[in-house]
Amino acid sequence: MPAEWRLATKNVFDRPSRAALLIATVALSTALIAAVAFAMSSLNKALEVRVESTVGTADLRVRAAGAGKTFDETTIGVVRAWSEVTSAVPRLQAPLSLRFSRPQWSEVKAGGRDVEHVGKFRRAPTSFASSCIANGLAPDGGEFKALTLISGRLPLAPGEIAIDKMLADRLSSNPKSLFSSFGSTAAPKIAGHVDDVGSVERSSDAPESVDTSAEAERLNDGAKIRAGDSVEIARLLRKSQKLTVVGIVAQPPLGGRPQAYMTFEGLSQLSNEPGKISEIEIVLRPGVDAEATANARRAELPQGLSIQTTAKITSGLDRNVRSSQLGLVLASVMAFLAASFIITTGLTTSVTERQRELAILRCIGAERPQLARAQLLIGVIIGGLGAIIGLPLGVLVAWGIITALKAQVPAGLDMSWLGVTLAPFGALASGLVGAAVPAWQASRVSPLRALAARSVTPRAKWIVACLVLGLLGLAIQYVSVSVPKDSQVAFWSYATLGLPAMFSGYFLLGVPVVFVVVTLLDRPISTLMVLPPALLVRTVKATPYRHGFTAGALMSGLALMVAIWTQSSSILQDWLGKLEFPDAFVTGLNLAEASQNKLNAMPFVTHTCAITLHTVQTDAFGVRALQKFNSTFVAFQPEPFFKMAKLTWVQGDEKTAIRRLNEGGAIIVAREFLVARGLGVGDTFRCTSNDKEYSFEIVGVITSPGLDIVSKFFNIGDDVAEQSVHAVFGSRKDLAEKFHSDAIQLIQIGLKPEGEPGAASDEEAIATIQRELFDAGILDAGSGRQIKNDITTAIKGSLFAMSLIAMFAMLIACFGVANLIIAGIAARQFEFGVLRAIGASRGVVARLVLSEVIVIALGACVLGTLMGFQGAYAGRRLNQLLLGLELSFHAPVGAISLGWVIVIVMALGAAAPAVWGLSKKMPRELIAAMKG
Repeated sequence: MPAEWRLATKNVFDRPSRAALLIATVALSTALIAAVAFAMSSLNKALEVRVESTVGTADLRVRAAGAGKTFDETTIGVVRAWSEVTSAVPRLQAPLSLRFSRPQWSEVKAGGRDVEHVGKFRRAPTSFASSCIANGLAPDGGEFKALTLISGRLPLAPGEIAIDKMLADRLSSNPKSLFSSFGSTAAPKIAGHVDDVGSVERSSDAPESVDTSAEAERLNDGAKIRAGDSVEIARLLRKSQKLTVVGIVAQPPLGGRPQAYMTFEGLSQLSNEPGKISEIEIVLRPGVDAEATANARRAELPQGLSIQTTAKITSGLDRNVRSSQLGLVLASVMAFLAASFIITTGLTTSVTERQRELAILRCIGAERPQLARAQLLIGVIIGGLGAIIGLPLGVLVAWGIITALKAQVPAGLDMSWLGVTLAPFGALASGLVGAAVPAWQASRVSPLRALAARSVTPRAKWIVACLVLGLLGLAIQYVSVSVPKDSQVAFWSYATLGLPAMFSGYFLLGVPVVFVVVTLLDRPISTLMVLPPALLVRTVKATPYRHGFTAGALMSGLALMVAIWTQSSSILQDWLGKLEFPDAFVTGLNLAEASQNKLNAMPFVTHTCAITLHTVQTDAFGVRALQKFNSTFVAFQPEPFFKMAKLTWVQGDEKTAIRRLNEGGAIIVAREFLVARGLGVGDTFRCTSNDKEYSFEIVGVITSPGLDIVSKFFNIGDDVAEQSVHAVFGSRKDLAEKFHSDAIQLIQIGLKPEGEPGAASDEEAIATIQRELFDAGILDAGSGRQIKNDITTAIKGSLFAMSLIAMFAMLIACFGVANLIIAGIAARQFEFGVLRAIGASRGVVARLVLSEVIVIALGACVLGTLMGFQGAYAGRRLNQLLLGLELSFHAPVGAISLGWVIVIVMALGAAAPAVWGLSKKMPRELIAAMKG
């Protein structure tokens, strides 16, 4: 065995506990990256499956220009006549309102008329209702092929329907779901309600009442909807009709709206537009170029129809997947840099501790390169063992997460070759990078100086060098994100240079920061811990690099938490807090004017406005090489819209805007366009729709009323290939003339203020709208306040998840603290023995070590807070350049304080076992431990 390997393995196995801590650091970092990589790959796979089920396996797709719009089925004949086409399958999509009745056993409460059954669970006929999106397709179409059956079969005849799991739940046992509470004993009856449909007959011989909740639950589960049951379709001004449920299918990945599936013929008979279709899926002959065919045949289609290739539809998803992969790579670099810092600290401590041993090796013939290679091999051993342990652990964690999300990610865990490559490579790289400085130190060992190493005091110039280099790293990060005016330059300079420079800079600043902390807080900490004066400050200043670099390694988790909470506080207060949603909304695929008229007749409604959200392509936002962000053309009727919308005019005025919008060719834009691209009144906005470019004059700049956010809120899980940010606002006249669409997807509703005659609370108004328009084809209804609260809850939920990752990073860093404490105790056992021999108690020695840990933790708190603030500044700057969001600084004092407490507690907890072991040793044992 080469001498370097002998030295490396001896160093590792002579100090097994310390080596184990360093290996655990790398292993947990590897596990974190592997878990994120595999979880992301699984989610991306779910997105791909969702897109495939939506887009189909066809080469081309013909659709109407407006979302939810249908067109004449005679177009199928035109398409099938093309020489390039082998098959053209029609597809139809329409909203359906379904009702299902079944018995339900509910507890009888005291105070009612049914006194003899109080405390028991009595049967009562209950009706559940829900709206859904029904999909009609020929049996050989791609949609049916992509479905996964849970039970039963797919529909083959017009009177049959298959429903997804989400819809089945809403029609069975989830009275809190939207549209699902109608027909319970306390809910109002729906017009045309029938009590004897569904599974009432199936359970008619079941007991009238049962004594226990377990028995009631068993009966309720048995009465849920299943294949063979009947559902009733409620339709506005038309006779209700029954359908037979023939199958339950898995819901699409990542959720979305409830879905139902019928034959094309069956759904066509039920729709209000016979002879209409929503889409044509086209399969081309082998070898035919899809893009060329689309360009050549586009002019042959009737006006108002678009033809797109599947590749173009999914290109946005592909680019956004690449964006998430870049984020994973950057996160991996930061995680493994933190692991490298911990390894550097641990191995540097080992080299310092072993200087006399290294000097002896030099005296007996060891060469400088041999000692350096031995240190690098130690890094390889630590990194390699960390990779071996961490990769399968990370995959196991990802499997657990995906298994817990089985309903949203039914395909299960997906292989991530990026994770398989990145995690172990990063582990080995962190070992080598972490061992680089110790290798350099070992190679510079001078035998004569090393034999007297205990008498060498740290040089001030190196502490100053750490300060200067650290500040330089911070300056590089600031310049990389502040100086560039071009958003693309700013992003790439920050990602490739600024972020690593900031991270390394704060790590180097750990040395002077700990030096300052112990100088300023020596007396209070010594008083609190009952230590002799100046003992703590002399101990820390004797090894400033060891303590400082440990603080630098410990800061990363807190920095992540501070940055996340600071940025999120800004988003909640400056973006979401300033969005003024209108009072209420209803949404659908293509709502009818009759629905709007019915809303106008309600006593608590003041105004309504028909809205269409049409996606247009623009390069105004995002990182062009990685992301594809579109914008939303919000088409409205100007007069009622401005009466209802709560707008702040940044540029322009309402009177001029209404005149120009009615004339045509004009839009108003959200403020983000002005911030990100400098587009204001008088400028020209260009966008693309269906491969055709359009130009509009900007006649106003406003704060967004959040209509595009409302659309995404209701369509969560749908249109996963599209990512739109911000909106432009134009007239329905331009929508019809330029984009050839007159669909209504959203009706904005103004409500009377509470206290006025006829007014109702938000909850009462939404419940009435849902009940009265249940059979009118609406899919969702909600209030602006509800949407805002739900978005806030979602943001806070993601904050909690990210905070858990930050705490996990803190936990990893605590292994570095434990390593430092063990190494420090091992190196200073003689010193502690002398202190015990001259009268110091066990408690004094233990409190001294714990005081060092407090100093390290406080240094990490200062570094982590400052780094978090600087990272949040970079995030705000990039949000401004890339997305046009102007966010101010909001420091979450409560979250930061909690982070400080967590860091200090975790650091003390990491050091506790070593300190406990030290306190149990006798003075003679400590003095005898001195080597050399």
